Amino acid sequence: MADHTILLFEPVHQKGLDHLAENGCEVVYADGFEPAQILEAVEGVDGILARAQGFIDGAVLDRGGDIKVVGRHGIGVDNVDVDAATERGVFVVNTPTAPAESVAEFVVMGMIALPRRIVQANKATRELDWGFRNRVAAPELMGKTLGIVGFGRIGRRIGEICGLGFEMEILYSDAFPADEAEERRLGATRVEMEDLLTRSDFITLNVPLLDSTHHLINAEALEKMKPSAVLVNCARGPVVDEQALADALRRDVIAGAVIDVFEEEPAVAANPLLDLENVLLSPHCSGHSAESAQNMSMVAGDIVKVLKGQRPDFPVNDPSNPRQTFS
Repeated sequence: MADHTILLFEPVHQKGLDHLAENGCEVVYADGFEPAQILEAVEGVDGILARAQGFIDGAVLDRGGDIKVVGRHGIGVDNVDVDAATERGVFVVNTPTAPAESVAEFVVMGMIALPRRIVQANKATRELDWGFRNRVAAPELMGKTLGIVGFGRIGRRIGEICGLGFEMEILYSDAFPADEAEERRLGATRVEMEDLLTRSDFITLNVPLLDSTHHLINAEALEKMKPSAVLVNCARGPVVDEQALADALRRDVIAGAVIDVFEEEPAVAANPLLDLENVLLSPHCSGHSAESAQNMSMVAGDIVKVLKGQRPDFPVNDPSNPRQTFS
């Protein structure tokens, strides 16, 4: 008989599942991630391993009865009520380092693929439309200006790839400045958000979803950007006002956007971005490389540590000290 029971809503890599099994944990699955499905499945479990879907609030934790830990497969914890968990003595843990390389590489891929219309080039070639090669002359990244909104692990890795690799000018906006040595290494300059919007050829969003970042990119912000600018959002959907972005793309206020995350997920047929040619879309998969899938599943390590009464490596909160939070 298993020592502990862990609830999942979505599949994770076998590496994490094996770690749970090796440490006396039985995994059970909810039928889905709608509130009713979670409430039906959560009773009697000791922990939850969650991906991006499904919201874990006080009602879920209370229904569980004796939940000790919520493990977030990835970085963002916007689908976990951390305050409610803290109040109930429940640890929240995540994997802040696991998807950084995957997301950074995806952002750079989008910055190249969208302007060069790689999706359309593939289609044209399959249709033997060789004339496509003469209809597209896209900008190179070399020497352009990149604005990075949020200069944490992912933002800095993007800055490293683009600054050192493509000799781009790196501007960043963040509530906390990087140390001077890191700025010098990456050739990065901290600027105000408005300055970043007006000067950047490419803008990548790498911030968590907070009250202060909800619709950070709205109609007003888009109007400040260059007509030739490309916006990349691999952070959280609600950081961008999708209706305002769709309108800006239709009117050529900006040149294009790379969107991996949406205000409503999974994306719905009525989403205004789905019908636009100057946007490259993907289903919230920028962090899903083969390596990161394994590494994110190992949030299982911290789940096991909490269940054994040990201190986790990557706590988001501290139930013994409600005023303490971790990035």
